[in-house]
Amino acid sequence: MTKVTHTEVEIPIEHPLEEVFNIEDGSTLVPATVRSTEMTVTQQYDPKDNEIEGQFQEVYDAAMGAFESQFQESEVIEGKYKARAGEVAVQFLNAALAAAQSKSQLKQHKDKLVTAVRGPSTVNNNLIVGDRNDILRKLRDMDPENFPVIKPE
Repeated sequence: MTKVTHTEVEIPIEHPLEEVFNIEDGSTLVPATVRSTEMTVTQQYDPKDNEIEGQFQEVYDAAMGAFESQFQESEVIEGKYKARAGEVAVQFLNAALAAAQSKSQLKQHKDKLVTAVRGPSTVNNNLIVGDRNDILRKLRDMDPENFPVIKPE
């Protein structure tokens, strides 16, 4: 499970009209959305898997942030360039989708490889799945007071 936060910030840019109006360079502030993701640590994955998952999440966040920026800019650009800006935004979405798919494939393959270490389990009252040592260990650990032995007469 991940927690995604969106923060609205104002980024200073160098606008071409600053020079025309004799305004200080880099004083134009443009609103932007910054995405940050806090990932929860899963115990069944090793550190390398967490690193790979973090990289996929970083690519996903960057692509989604770029998409949001591109989409915001496409609203204010000239009409004849809107289609191309929309295409670029879709490319960013495709990059985010590819990162999400890679992340899910990693988890799917890892889940298939993880096998739980299990001891003997009781299937029904008469069958115990395990080897001879497991059965002897179970019999040794039984409390004789709770399971009285019937003594023949």
